Amino acid sequence: MTTIRCIHLYQNRRWKNVLLLIAIILATATCKTTNETTYTNLSAHYQPDEERAISGIRIFHETDSLSRVYLQYSTSGLLYQQPPNKNYLQANYRFTYQLFSSYESSTVLDEQKFDFSDSLFATSPAVLTFDFSVRAFAPETYLLQVQFTDLNKDESVLYPRMIYKNSAYNSQNFLPVDENGNIIYTDWISWKTRFNVRSNSREIGEIVVSYFEETFPPAIPPFAGGHPEAYHYRPQKITLLPAANGQSEYVQYVNEGIYHFQTDSTQREGLTLFRFHDDYPEVTQAQQLVEPMRYLTSNAEYEKLALRPDPQQAVDSFWIATAGNPERATELIRDYYSRVQYANRFFTSYKEGWKTDRGMLYIIYGAPSTVYRRHDIETWIYGRQGNRVFLRFDFIRAINPFTNNDYELQRDPQFKEQWYNAIYYWRQ
Repeated sequence: MTTIRCIHLYQNRRWKNVLLLIAIILATATCKTTNETTYTNLSAHYQPDEERAISGIRIFHETDSLSRVYLQYSTSGLLYQQPPNKNYLQANYRFTYQLFSSYESSTVLDEQKFDFSDSLFATSPAVLTFDFSVRAFAPETYLLQVQFTDLNKDESVLYPRMIYKNSAYNSQNFLPVDENGNIIYTDWISWKTRFNVRSNSREIGEIVVSYFEETFPPAIPPFAGGHPEAYHYRPQKITLLPAANGQSEYVQYVNEGIYHFQTDSTQREGLTLFRFHDDYPEVTQAQQLVEPMRYLTSNAEYEKLALRPDPQQAVDSFWIATAGNPERATELIRDYYSRVQYANRFFTSYKEGWKTDRGMLYIIYGAPSTVYRRHDIETWIYGRQGNRVFLRFDFIRAINPFTNNDYELQRDPQFKEQWYNAIYYWRQ
């Protein structure tokens, strides 16, 4: 809502009341132009126990006026019912989209709906794909609001995404596709993934691949001061990937690190794919269990854990000592590392999801009860205002050449007590 500063130009009470009324009308009008997405609770996207209907979205700019949206979704959460006078089960669902100029606009620029029914996967769920085109013109940016509705349940989930047509070099001008012709919906790849990169520029003869092998530290506590150090864009290696008719040759990367694909190396923008450890986003190795414990331990405790010759024994000993018995230790381990894995799935940016600001809070506090998103801002709320336990965290999207999923927490010293209370809960 627009903040209006009142300037007392008149001393007369009547004029003051008139001005106040005008201010209220203007503020109300401003609020009404805000897109409904701003007030939609998006917390379902981060709930670990619910199957997300749409599990992947890729946007690819085919031309200056047309973008294609690729969706990956699962049938496992659909409600299959028996239609009248039929002897089979059927799901009915719908994809709809609306296009806006921004989060702040309520004017629909384009919209469409697609209805589907299915009886094939009632007993054996499947992962399916669907794509549609959107008229979006360069050099603008847009808000795409995709909605998935289970018509049998009468339940909908909203998926807002930004369309960036303001650059011919950003990630939405590329499409990663594996050797079986399947689009890669995640921003990370495994060493097993053989793929090529497709560009909307068919004239290019090569794609520049910059390789970065840095590792980045985990997030600092929410009450700590300061900001992450500025990143120095210095690739360790640059290679040229031959391309023809808009498609590169197939590649497969064994080395861990950041792979940045560009059609113009004088720019910073491009498609980035991350190669983390072999089982990412799962946590399977003992050393991978030690690192996320940084959020629960003091500096001295963590250094002692990290230096233990047997990481698995170090992890087991810590949790048994914390829990008091092996049974509760097993429960804590399951809860803690499942959050680590979900953080990797939801919040991967230029570093592993558990290392990010949102990943850190997700691990310690769990999934937020309310999530609001506006342009470049995401807000998390735990509890309800007025309750004894109420927390609000605001994240600002950082400008990052590798990802649009890098959000920085607005830290505050007032979070200190609540943070240590949460750590105490884990360790009591």
